[in-house]
Amino acid sequence: MAEPFIRSIGAALGAMFGAPDGAVAGPRGRVELAVDRVLDQRYRIVEPIGVGGSSQVYLAYDESLRRDVAVKVLDPQAASDPGLRKLFVREAQALAKLSHPNVVGVHDVGEVDGLPYIVMEHLPGLSLKQRIERDGPLSVAEAVRLATEIANGLSFAHSRGIVHADMKPSNILLTDDGRAKIADFGIARMPQEDASTPQLFATAMYVAPERVEGKPLSPQSDIYGLGLVLYEMLVGRPPFTSANPSVLLRDHVVRQPVPPSHLRQSLPRELDSVVMKCLAKDPGLRYVRASDVAKALASLENVGSALATTRVAVMTEPLQGIVPRGADSPVVAFLQAYGSPIRRAFFAVLAGAPVFGLMTLAGFELVPALALAALVAIVGGAGQLGTAISIAWIVETACIFLFVPGLAVLFAFMGLWIWLRDVPPERTAIALAMPVIGPIGLGPAFVLASAAIHGLGGVVSVGWGAILTVLFAVSAGKQTLGAFVQTGIALEPTSLFDTARALETKAAFLYLLRPGAVEDRFGPLREVFDPDTIVTQMGTVVSRTSAADVAALATVIAWIVAALVVWTVTRLLRSLFDTFVPRRWFALYVFATAVGVSAGAAVLYMTYVTWAPLALSPGRPAASLLLVSAAVGAVIALALGVVISATEHPEPEEDVPPPVTMPISVR
Repeated sequence: MAEPFIRSIGAALGAMFGAPDGAVAGPRGRVELAVDRVLDQRYRIVEPIGVGGSSQVYLAYDESLRRDVAVKVLDPQAASDPGLRKLFVREAQALAKLSHPNVVGVHDVGEVDGLPYIVMEHLPGLSLKQRIERDGPLSVAEAVRLATEIANGLSFAHSRGIVHADMKPSNILLTDDGRAKIADFGIARMPQEDASTPQLFATAMYVAPERVEGKPLSPQSDIYGLGLVLYEMLVGRPPFTSANPSVLLRDHVVRQPVPPSHLRQSLPRELDSVVMKCLAKDPGLRYVRASDVAKALASLENVGSALATTRVAVMTEPLQGIVPRGADSPVVAFLQAYGSPIRRAFFAVLAGAPVFGLMTLAGFELVPALALAALVAIVGGAGQLGTAISIAWIVETACIFLFVPGLAVLFAFMGLWIWLRDVPPERTAIALAMPVIGPIGLGPAFVLASAAIHGLGGVVSVGWGAILTVLFAVSAGKQTLGAFVQTGIALEPTSLFDTARALETKAAFLYLLRPGAVEDRFGPLREVFDPDTIVTQMGTVVSRTSAADVAALATVIAWIVAALVVWTVTRLLRSLFDTFVPRRWFALYVFATAVGVSAGAAVLYMTYVTWAPLALSPGRPAASLLLVSAAVGAVIALALGVVISATEHPEPEEDVPPPVTMPISVR
């Protein structure tokens, strides 16, 4: 059954590799320029340095600017063909438009003995192909860096309407300092002119599937070539190899390449995703622009090792990678179009909840507490979640100050650190809300949902929220704060969050601000903020924390482990689906999330009923209550994980070409 296909591919080979119509078969005659011959009274020939499919390349010396250059001369037989001659001249015109650090520059054009030539930047280093053949696969960091540079060069060429159409390692030259430069635009063509030049000049090992099928050339063809180049840098060989060109062409059309990490186990799966998207058979499934590839690779920064690559990638683009695109799922398309208010409202409520809780605890009346919490929620719901959290943080710091000034200072410094680190506001909202939702038994829901929504970044938020929750419980002198918060305190001491203390502090401030003449205006304030009292409070916090037994630490560990289970299981399922299922379906996404949160809930429950520091902790709720809380939490986390993640809108990307600089000649 494969014979008709192979025969059709074989027929395409004639057009791809055979001589043009009217050309004479046999050895191609070439012009041999004499050493020391001077072209155009400027370029002195030094020696031949290369042979192309229809040209000879010479090293020459530019006596005017005193630099080495490369002179590419079209051979007589190719020059006699009007189509090839026109293509060669167009190469010079195309390259003359490209002045970019990752593209070999063209300096001049001319004619010698009736043959056109172009003068190019000379790079004495190796080509990328020679480098791979000499050293084998490149390190992950170097491969990503070079691929990013190549993508930037392609992006610039595409922004000028030029497609390379022959992307392969031998056409990537390396400068002395290791920078990549795209060379040999000898078959480059303008997309709008492609119909007039139907012949495909490319090697079978590096040709895009649509070109084999006779479809038009496009920037996505170069992206496919970039994927092949990146694949070879990572693995040391192309994805398809065969001595038979027909088999190679067929493989490009019908055969899925083996993911690079399957051939080199140390490679991170996130890099697989970039390579495999570049190598999609359908051009519409590849990256839209070369700049998109550069951005995807930029998310894999700090790739000194595969482990570092994985860590950074999953933190910047966590579990949302398994969410189908709107084009793949009508449900996701609907949520992306109309579900944003749900997402904004969810995080807005989380931002306002701690404000209401602390103000109520501090003795404020219900109406002011609700009003200020509602203000925070409204600001967050209006799309300004960062501003809402800033307001909430100020109010919460002030409320904590009424109870324990020392803790308020620490809380304020933590807020400053969060601001300087530019932590995403959604993750901050989840962490801050955990001490509030813990007492009502919804701890598991937000522990599992945080990892389902934000991946490894969500796990970090869980750890942060767990520490805040346990610290609040210890300061409040609670043995148990909700179903899954244990402190290990043997007896419940007096709470540091005493409403009477807050009312006394507020009264001291009001007395200070009282109009008119009053006796010893600062007296009540000095009594409230007596240094000995503040030191005693902080000593109490420290002593309670140290005496809280290992149950407090075990609570933090259990939350983090449960969140890690959600992340790990979901990532494993994502990798499985990416390997065996070509399309991301919404059902698979829901299944992966359901399995992940269920596994996390099971681990959380089993930890609390079997691990001695938690199972034997004073005041631990009954196992049945823990089971119900974990089950309800899994259901809520599944709903939140699916809906909130699916409402993520892809950030709009501007098609801005990379910065333009003058080409640097290497001497």
